[in-house]
Amino acid sequence: MPLRRLSVLALLCLFASAAFAAKVKPPGAVLREATTSIASVEFAENGPSGRMVFRRIEKLGGDAEMPELIDLAVPEELSRIVLPGERYLIAYTMFRREAEQIRADRRGAQLLVTPGLEPALLRDSPENRAIIAWQAGEDAAAVKARLPELLALLDADDPQLQNFALSEIVLRPQLTEALDARARKTLQRFAARGDANANARARLLQAAVALPRFLGTAGWKEVALDVIGTTPVRVQQIEGSASLVRFAFDLVERDRIKMSVATVSRWLASDNAALAEKALLTLRAQHPAEEMPRLEQALLLSLLPAGTREFLLDHRRRAALARQ
Repeated sequence: MPLRRLSVLALLCLFASAAFAAKVKPPGAVLREATTSIASVEFAENGPSGRMVFRRIEKLGGDAEMPELIDLAVPEELSRIVLPGERYLIAYTMFRREAEQIRADRRGAQLLVTPGLEPALLRDSPENRAIIAWQAGEDAAAVKARLPELLALLDADDPQLQNFALSEIVLRPQLTEALDARARKTLQRFAARGDANANARARLLQAAVALPRFLGTAGWKEVALDVIGTTPVRVQQIEGSASLVRFAFDLVERDRIKMSVATVSRWLASDNAALAEKALLTLRAQHPAEEMPRLEQALLLSLLPAGTREFLLDHRRRAALARQ
């Protein structure tokens, strides 16, 4: 390979690494921000639509004054999870970044929903208090020394802890750079686990696409094929599943992984039109003669999700115009 080509690839790899790391902060860093408030609470009652009220038991972090009753905007699914009288650990903020400045949020306090804490609510237990209090260390050596405990947390029974640990590993550059062959194998085993946290698995595959310098390229083929071949196509039912499959398709494209027509085509029945598009583009690249016949077969399905049907019909129209 010419030297110029090698230089270009090196620059692209470095750019991808910097871009991935710059997008979001690891969860431990978000918890340590001055604008983050942390508390042990009891669920008190539902507020107006999309809000819940918690009773403060103990303030655990944050500079802002904390009321006895904390009224928060929360994700909708929490209404089916939290119970009155149960104790939880929460992290929230009353601020937002606006025009590069920190301002009071006019919508009121918001439960944090950030990579690794989606959402920032855990049951109040000694183990979870340790997670909420987690700090990476003051220098690179101290940060790298925490890698084994984070890798061990990938086997935690609580998916919230899996998500926290994985996000720390792939979003904190000192930890990503410390990955050796054994650690990469551990991460690949986690990525292949169908019972693991979907958000965490998706974030790991995203890192595998963006940071091959640190996560390597060997072994991801099997992970990508397994994700695309076994994940249920109705991805809207599990948060993170759509992103998981999307990044698996990105790995297929990057590494030119050959897939069977049947494995790809099943995604034409997905309830996510973007994944149906990924499938069509993959068919066009690998099995061009199958793209339109498989599209027609999908349109015959009685229970094809409406958004996907609209996309496939539009794709068929555009393909017909292109042939004229």
